[in-house]
Amino acid sequence: MRYWDVRNNKPALTVQLPERVYSADVGENLVVVATADKNVYVYNLYNPSVPYSTITPPFKYQNRCVRTFPNMTGFAVGSLEGRVAIRHIEKADMSKDFAFKCHRTQRNQVYAVNDIAFHPLGIFATCGADGTFHFWDKDSKQRLRQFKKCSLPITCCQFNTEGTIFAYAVCYDWHLGLSSFNSSVMKNYILLHNVGDEINPRPRNKLS
Repeated sequence: MRYWDVRNNKPALTVQLPERVYSADVGENLVVVATADKNVYVYNLYNPSVPYSTITPPFKYQNRCVRTFPNMTGFAVGSLEGRVAIRHIEKADMSKDFAFKCHRTQRNQVYAVNDIAFHPLGIFATCGADGTFHFWDKDSKQRLRQFKKCSLPITCCQFNTEGTIFAYAVCYDWHLGLSSFNSSVMKNYILLHNVGDEINPRPRNKLS
């Protein structure tokens, strides 16, 4: 992992990690890095060379994406097995940790969680290899809304700074390999969704 000063063409600091990096995120003084050993390494930018803590999500398979909370008290990490784990950094908050299943069909077909994005108010979105995205409320442990399925996987997503627009990219993510790729029908595109009252928590099934 390398820290950069944009005024120079050389890294300000290089940190050797135990394994390959699959995803990382930065929020204010917090850095979270998900690696191939299925751990998430947490760094405080006031001491950027030494991990503040190492947290292991409850997954059997590879970490796919990691994103910090807007208030920097923890992070959400998604996996290949269609699960998301909510993890807090300080021991006093770890009683709030939980994990839940998502991006699975009624026949229990499992799809990777390709990306996670947090709204400024704290709710978050997940997008997956099944071509769907969902809005969630981690504090009440509820799904706020499930949206119409796309024809291809959704590979990444993000809210704008004001939280009024949600953007997501649709394209083949190679989870079925080269044999399933068809360039004549698989077109890449980006969609924008106006965020309305979907962010307001209301009764839904609890996450499990």
